[in-house]
Amino acid sequence: MKRNEGKVVQRFPAIVEEKLEWYVYALVDPRDGRIFYIGKGKGNRVFAHAVNAIDGDQITEKLELIREILSTGREVETLVLRHGIANEKTAYLIESTLIDFSTSLISRGVDLRSGLTNLVAGHASDIFGVMSTNDVIAQYEAPPAPKIKVKGILFRIPGMWTLAMPATELYEATRGWWVLGERRNEAQYGFAVNKGVIREVYKIESWRKRTSGDREFVAGERARWGFNGEPAPEMAHYRNTSVVHLFKKGAANPTMYTYKVGKSEE
Repeated sequence: MKRNEGKVVQRFPAIVEEKLEWYVYALVDPRDGRIFYIGKGKGNRVFAHAVNAIDGDQITEKLELIREILSTGREVETLVLRHGIANEKTAYLIESTLIDFSTSLISRGVDLRSGLTNLVAGHASDIFGVMSTNDVIAQYEAPPAPKIKVKGILFRIPGMWTLAMPATELYEATRGWWVLGERRNEAQYGFAVNKGVIREVYKIESWRKRTSGDREFVAGERARWGFNGEPAPEMAHYRNTSVVHLFKKGAANPTMYTYKVGKSEE
């Protein structure tokens, strides 16, 4: 649920409902971070369970847990696991897969807290992947970015970004390491993009190839590059604006140039 001027909002704004299409969601107990329910729906379905717990008198394990959470003065955390799903059939398949996977892990006593070893994030996870309902709202309520007329590169950083993320960590996540060609040398600015929104813009001063000792270096891997730079206050008008419209639906490439080789956008 989203707070607005101290009140709990139990609905998505109309523009967000439109952009979500079908989605799969999860309800989380804020006291221990446990996911206790996975579902699918459209519109404001993700909020309906808490509304039913408050307004209804039905007794189920799910609703009783929600009432218990609310009685402590806290709110159920709501996550959108995947959205932009074209139809109910596909949403149902994703929902059932996640439920089966989760219950199987629980029954086997498997613990994934040590993390996966995948080097690449899930397909299109930057825009359609896991995020809180507040992040979904922020993504689609953010105004479109002004036309980018400078030579720059949009870097779609992983889903680690939060409002509380230190500036140094955001810079490190943005500056490297990326598979880029020679035209990187023309870039003047680097845009940190997370969940389709520009979080920061950096002035690129120089480039260097990743070597032993750098974060996540793997001997013999394809060359990856990182830039040295600093925040660009002259580009502040791009912060917190959306570039979702610049990426084709389902696009997985983590970088995008704002210019063609040897030519800036006019």
